[in-house]
Amino acid sequence: MTGLAALGAILAEQRRVFEAVDAAGFDALATRMAAARRVFLYGVGRNGLVLQAAAMRLAHLGIDAHFVGQLSAPPAGPGDLVLVAAALGSLPTADAVIAAARRVGAAIAVVTARPGAVPESDLILCLPAQTMADAPVSPLPLGSAFELALHLLCEMLLLDLAARLGRSHADLAARHANLL
Repeated sequence: MTGLAALGAILAEQRRVFEAVDAAGFDALATRMAAARRVFLYGVGRNGLVLQAAAMRLAHLGIDAHFVGQLSAPPAGPGDLVLVAAALGSLPTADAVIAAARRVGAAIAVVTARPGAVPESDLILCLPAQTMADAPVSPLPLGSAFELALHLLCEMLLLDLAARLGRSHADLAARHANLL
């Protein structure tokens, strides 16, 4: 299955993923994000690209959000939330960010396809999509199914946060970059 013909299978797969996501866990993550002093996001590779885009949208919502490792990121501490995407549950750099967040007193949330492999965290949200370590059953290659699900999850979180914070599309547009 290739090209546009794959769309139905991809959408069906994503629907199955989100039907399995714990609604209470989603709500708990949104609640923590809304209450955090600052939100720091971290992911590796394409997951990192998704979370960089999410950090930008969080800033459009008026949330003080930063991608870990950006030169302009402030220090994290108590009252902050560190959100890590680790499809496989445990990755050396993700584990290091989690350990650092724990040392400075920040809350830790992890989105993963393998919750049993995650280091100690305050909140773990399972996003049960195929990762690059799984046997290929998705029409998408390697970890693309997880990456797409992560992007959709972030967009759903942003919609939820916009409603919680009373933000409109116009409010987001007012915080959008305007130099280029």
